[in-house]
Amino acid sequence: MEKGATKVYRRKENLSQKPKSSEGIRKEIQRPRSRSVYTANSFASDEPLSLRGEIKPYEGSSWMPRIVPCKNYFIDEYNEIWHDDTAIGGCSISPHGVITLRLHDRVRVDISLDRSIRVVNNKSGIVLALSASGSSAALLHPNGRVYQYGSRVEILAHDAAGNGKYAKMWYKGVSFTSDQCALVYLVDSAGTRTTTDTFLDLSGDFSLNVFYGEGHHFDPANYGPHNINEAIAVLQESNYWNTDDGTDNWMINGIRISQTADGLVRIGRNSNKFSLRTSPSNGSASVSTPFLHCTGSMGQTRHLFVRRGERRMHYDGASFIVRNAGHSAGFDDKQQLKVY
Repeated sequence: MEKGATKVYRRKENLSQKPKSSEGIRKEIQRPRSRSVYTANSFASDEPLSLRGEIKPYEGSSWMPRIVPCKNYFIDEYNEIWHDDTAIGGCSISPHGVITLRLHDRVRVDISLDRSIRVVNNKSGIVLALSASGSSAALLHPNGRVYQYGSRVEILAHDAAGNGKYAKMWYKGVSFTSDQCALVYLVDSAGTRTTTDTFLDLSGDFSLNVFYGEGHHFDPANYGPHNINEAIAVLQESNYWNTDDGTDNWMINGIRISQTADGLVRIGRNSNKFSLRTSPSNGSASVSTPFLHCTGSMGQTRHLFVRRGERRMHYDGASFIVRNAGHSAGFDDKQQLKVY
C-alpha cells in the first residue's frame, strides 16, 4: 500500500517573502507634507502686487527644512511651540544659516548670516524686520502695517469699521486714500490736491521679503551645509550676560539683543544706528533706521506713527493725518476729508 500517493503537500510560504509578481515594482508612497510654516505659497493673498514695475515685493526663498546633524543645535521648522511664557527656548539653526533665538514671553528673534533681523512678538501679533543692508524695513502691528523700501514708504492703517487708510511717502510727497474714498489725494509743497496713484497690497507677510531679500546665503547656489557650519561658528563666538535688574543680553553676529524681566526686547545694530523694539506686555513696537522711524502702540492711547524726512503720518484709531512741507490733510473721525 503506497502511503501519501493521494495527498498533496503544499509548500509553506514565509510571510516575510514577497510574491514574485511584486519583485522589481516600486510602490508609490505619498510623502508627508513638510511642517514648515513659511513657504513660498504661504501668503494670505496670491494676487500679484503692483508697483509700476520697479520692484517685486514678497518674493522670498522657499523654506526647505532639513535635519542638522549636530549635538548642540537643532533645525528650526518655525513651529511656534512654547512650554510656558517664562521659559527661554534657546537657539536653533535653519538650513540657510538663520539663527533663531527664542526668548520668554513668546518673542522670537531671527538673525541671518548677512545680519538681517526679524522679530516676532507672538503675544501681541507684532512682526519687525530689517534687511541686511538696512535699506528696507517692515512693521506689522495690530494698528497697521509699514513697508519701507528704498526711498518709498507704504502704509496701511487698520480701521475698526473696515475703512482701511492707505498712504505712500515718495519723492512727490505723501499720497493717501481709504477703502471708502474714490479719490486719491497728494500733499506736496503746493498743498493738497487730487491725483492718480496706486498702493501696494500689504495683506501678506512682506517682512519675509525684507528678511530674505538681500542675503546671498539665501541664494540657491549658495545653499549647503557650509551655512550651518558658519552659523555654528557664529554662535560659538557669541556672548551672553545678565545684569542685576534681570535683563538678559546677547551679542550675536555683531547684533546686540536684550530682554528685560517684563519682556521688553531691544535690538541694536551698527552701534544702534539701526534699532528694533517691541514689548509683549503693552503691545508697543518701533523701528528706527537712517531712512525711517515708525512706532505703534495698543491700549487707550493706541497709535501708528511714521516719519521719513519731513514727511509724517499719524493715526490714533479715529483720525488719520499726513504732513508734508508744512501742509497737513487726512480723514477725521467721521471718515471725511479734512485739510488743515
